[in-house]
Amino acid sequence: MASRKSGRAGWLLSGLGFGIAGGVALGTLVLAPAMEAGSSNSASSEIAPGSSESDIAEPKKSEADEKAIEIADAQAEAADGVIADFASDAVGGSLDQRPVLILRTADADAADVEAVARFVEQAGAEDSGQITLTEKFFDKDQADGLKSIVANTLPAGAQLSEDKMAPGVHAGESLGAALMYDPETSEPIASVDDRALVLQTLREDGYIDYEDGTIRPAQGIILVSGDSDGAGEGSFAAKMLVDVATALDSRGNAVVLAGRIHSASDDGAIGILRADADGAGKVSTVDSVDRVWGQMATVLALREQIDGGSGSYGAAASAEASSPAPVAAE
Repeated sequence: MASRKSGRAGWLLSGLGFGIAGGVALGTLVLAPAMEAGSSNSASSEIAPGSSESDIAEPKKSEADEKAIEIADAQAEAADGVIADFASDAVGGSLDQRPVLILRTADADAADVEAVARFVEQAGAEDSGQITLTEKFFDKDQADGLKSIVANTLPAGAQLSEDKMAPGVHAGESLGAALMYDPETSEPIASVDDRALVLQTLREDGYIDYEDGTIRPAQGIILVSGDSDGAGEGSFAAKMLVDVATALDSRGNAVVLAGRIHSASDDGAIGILRADADGAGKVSTVDSVDRVWGQMATVLALREQIDGGSGSYGAAASAEASSPAPVAAE
């Protein structure tokens, strides 16, 4: 992992000039998000012998608990409002003329994706398009079909790992080769025809979706996911998402995985990635993409990636800081 930069964790406070708003932004998530990285929102209740999980009712919140949540939500919204006033300036020019593509999972919230896209635009990036990885892409029963398509549409000169055979690894390697610039030559890895073959075939078979004429090669990719903690049936998808992110990075070297707070739990995609020293040193993560400061951090994290650094950002205990510092503040 790239060496820590001084001031990462505290710039929100010092930059604002008043600690209360920054403290709200970073501290009012304690009711659930500011959790140990290993906590899971699906494991809060014990299941008695002979009972199924569906038999367990959600613990009833007291009036005081409800009030505390209401206050925390209001404080977080107020803090986001303050941060929104200067967030555009914080990211401005940080991705100037850098082609950036957004990949989103099917469970990613549309508002999160749109907000990140706005910040990418405000950062001066060139729009390389958006691609949705559908539910079928992460369906364990469809993995063999995905691997078959990947193997048969691989761009010329690209190679698939022989020691890592997981479908997410091979899919990420293929998409990385099809979508990204070579960091060594600054040229697209794949030809226009090869890129079209990969994307069109995956779309025809329902693994991805995108609009015709909108996809161009990218220097950096932001992968926006949802709020899955990876429990139960979500386990395969979470691990596959990690494989996709790290495989993309192996081809283009500038990838950020952003999701909501529960994805930073032990079994969530961000939690798994952060626990992997090798992966965390390559792919940056942001665990609060539904907050304005998290969306801003996502863009700044991509700039840091392009500059050769990496980091873990957000509100979970596994994050090393809330956000990278704005380029102008360094």
